[in-house]
Amino acid sequence: MLPEVLKKRRHILKKTILYEFQQKLLNSIDKDYIIAADTGTGKTIMAIYHYLRFTKGEPLLIVAPPQKIKECGWDRDIELVSNKHEIEIDYEMLSYGVLAKKWKEYKGYFVVFDECHYVKMPTSHRGKAAMFLTRHSTHFLLLSATPASNGWGDTMNYFIMFGFEKNKTQFEKQYAIKEPLYRAGKPVMYGGKQMEKVVGWKQEKLLKERFESFSIKLSKDDALDLPPLVFEDIHFKKSSEYNKIKKDRVLTIDGELIAYDTLPKLQHGLRYYANQSDKLKYAEMLAEGTSENIVIFYYYQEEKEQLKKVMKKLKKEIFEVSGQTTKLPKMKQIADGWPLTWDYLNNSVTLVQYMAGSAGIELQYANVVVFYTPTYSFQDYEQALGRSYRNGQVKKTTVYRFITKGTVEKDIYDRLKEKKDFTEELFRKGIE
Repeated sequence: MLPEVLKKRRHILKKTILYEFQQKLLNSIDKDYIIAADTGTGKTIMAIYHYLRFTKGEPLLIVAPPQKIKECGWDRDIELVSNKHEIEIDYEMLSYGVLAKKWKEYKGYFVVFDECHYVKMPTSHRGKAAMFLTRHSTHFLLLSATPASNGWGDTMNYFIMFGFEKNKTQFEKQYAIKEPLYRAGKPVMYGGKQMEKVVGWKQEKLLKERFESFSIKLSKDDALDLPPLVFEDIHFKKSSEYNKIKKDRVLTIDGELIAYDTLPKLQHGLRYYANQSDKLKYAEMLAEGTSENIVIFYYYQEEKEQLKKVMKKLKKEIFEVSGQTTKLPKMKQIADGWPLTWDYLNNSVTLVQYMAGSAGIELQYANVVVFYTPTYSFQDYEQALGRSYRNGQVKKTTVYRFITKGTVEKDIYDRLKEKKDFTEELFRKGIE
């Protein structure tokens, strides 16, 4: 951290680019804290200013899922703040995948754990590493829209980090209600003792008071300064398959050499193989981090099947609109005298194929929209956007556009921003 940051701190905090609701939140929290804010409320920007407020010159460490590191959203926001205030921010990025191996290298850093639910388990290697890192940091900040989506069992490591408990055993001894564990009518034994399972929690009032002493919630409905529609462009690097197809017009798939020797085949190959792997991982991370209802617009059947596997693993309720199937949630009455509503629904994912569902359906129950693969048609794009963002939508809507840099996807979105279709002629020019 360069000295001018400390000299400019008062000016920086007065001339922030934060919304009023973000400034109010930061003014109400301590140095070590959990920000449990909805997707799209600007947790990254808030974390950067929180660091600038309390740093004494130590570098910033951001621990994040690999998908977020690859997407470079932190890099862009740090650059934005640095340019705004003409300062240099000394920071490093560390993936959760290597946290257990490398945490000791970052003692004395100011640490931000992005998507902190990745370290909620105190007995996992990464959970233990995160706890140790908080002990050796100057300060730490935890970020997640859903830090404890499964209840008090998910908060154990947070209570340990903030010094309320020593370990999982102590936490469960004080708060957990347990019963003997049986399988097929027989007791489950380990080390000569019968195993137990947690069936509930006691002293929940105390748990709530303590958890709220180091965490703050922020919903989109309370973020009045946010625009009603928020776009987040998620960038990926192009795959080796994309480079191979573009250069040689062939690709070996499952041991078979596939030729992309016609324009339609080449268009398919370059669109599908832009970067399927990182897109799928990011979609999984996004879905795991929220209980909001999500709609994902896709193009290829293979994409749908991969997404369904991931969402089933996450135990999401899955709906679908495609050429083969239409399954959507029905509006219900939540009480006598109430109008029909989707208010009962959460933690769902709706997979929509552009051609089948970009128009004529209502998806106002979803306020997180993902454009997984771009469509050539501006009309389909605009109609797809209007499925969730329409009359009856009562929440702020966040739209994630997955864009693979240096590929035809970037060209397609550039064209769609002009409110025009992407044509075969433009495709030919782009690959020449």
